[in-house]
Formats: sequence, structure tokens, C-alpha cells
Amino acid sequence: MAEDAVARTFGGSHAEIRKTIRLIIASPVHLVRDGLAATLRCRADVIVVDVIDLGPQGIAKIANAQPDVVLVDLGQTDPTTAARVIKAVSPSAKLVAFGLDETNDHVFTCAAAGYCGYVARESGAGDLYRALVDAVEGRMHCAPHIAAAMFARLAGLLREPNPQEPLSALSSRESEILTLVEQGRSNKEIARQLAISIATVKHHLHSILQKLQVSRRAQAAARLRGSRAA
Repeated sequence: MAEDAVARTFGGSHAEIRKTIRLIIASPVHLVRDGLAATLRCRADVIVVDVIDLGPQGIAKIANAQPDVVLVDLGQTDPTTAARVIKAVSPSAKLVAFGLDETNDHVFTCAAAGYCGYVARESGAGDLYRALVDAVEGRMHCAPHIAAAMFARLAGLLREPNPQEPLSALSSRESEILTLVEQGRSNKEIARQLAISIATVKHHLHSILQKLQVSRRAQAAARLRGSRAA
């Protein structure tokens, strides 16, 4: 069957076998989707299964065809909505966006919505073909400034948080007060039990919160409970 065929492309003395890509092109502009189909049909390893818009009939065609890739025109389409409706009927399809402004926000929005690749507005036919192949083979080509922005975003996500101060940093009086807080005692009750002023209790609580790097007494009490369970 044509869908199971492989295309051989030769580079130097080495031959690569590439799986045929079953593609659906989705665009609200009839001329755009037909033009893209004509461009890609010259590629031996791309089968243009259908060209559609993302109305109910187009979504039904995706559901029936179960393509490898859906090429989505984002010129007039919300990327998140398009991804949601396509993935609902064809979860395994790779999504590639085209007509995209190559800015950090737009590319990250596509990535968060589940797109595997994109083709910027200024790209040519070769870039489009490469994006399809990369999506199927688990790669993504992007501009250097996008790659740098991705690394910066990852650095923020993967950076280790500041280690929490151990409870041993508390003084004996602070540990005593924290134990009473964990028992649910109010500042007035703590002051009465320890024979100190409420102002002194508040001073110690402020110090406890700072040392434990928390903002509320309930969080400090939770730290105490956690240390007992460890």
C-alpha cells in the first residue's frame, strides 16, 4: 500500500530509508491549502491525504484518515483551540504550525499546546519539508534566538530551589514556641504558658518564619510535623 511505502534518498555513498509521511493540510484559506498541497506532492515521501479547514467536516476527515502529521495554518487560527480539537480525534498525529510569527511567545504557546514543530512566515518550501520530516523523526529545527530562549526558560525551571533551613537553626526558645504553635496555641496562650509577653512571642515567631524561609505560622508548623515524620 502507498501508505506503507518508504522513500529512498541518496546523499553521497549512503542511503537512508524514510517512512512515507501521511499529511493533512488544515487552513481556512482554500488557495493556501491547495498551494501547499501542490508544493508538497512533488516529495516522494509525502502523501497529501487531504486538504481541509478545521470545521466539523474537516475534523471528521482527520478522524477517519488518522494522518501522521497535520500541518496547521495559524494565520487566522488559535493554536490551542486547533490543537485541542485535532488531538481529540487523532491523538497520535504530530502537529506542525505554519504561518507563525517567530517570536518567543508564539513559539512557546505552540509548544505548550502540543505542536511538534513550526514553519515561520518567511520560510520556503525546503523549510516546510524539513519541518515535516523533523516532526515525524522527533526533532525540531528552530532559529537560534528561539533555542536560546528555550534554554533560558529551562534553566529557570530546572534551577534547584534554595535549601530550607533545618529546624536545628532555631534557638531552644524558638523551638519551644514552634511546638506550641504546632499544637494550635494562640499567641496569648503561648505567652501565658511561657510567662512572657505577647510582643515577645510575636518577635520569636517572626524570627522562626525568617529562619525557616516561610511566610505563615501554619507553614512553620508543617515543617515541624514533617521533621518528625522523616
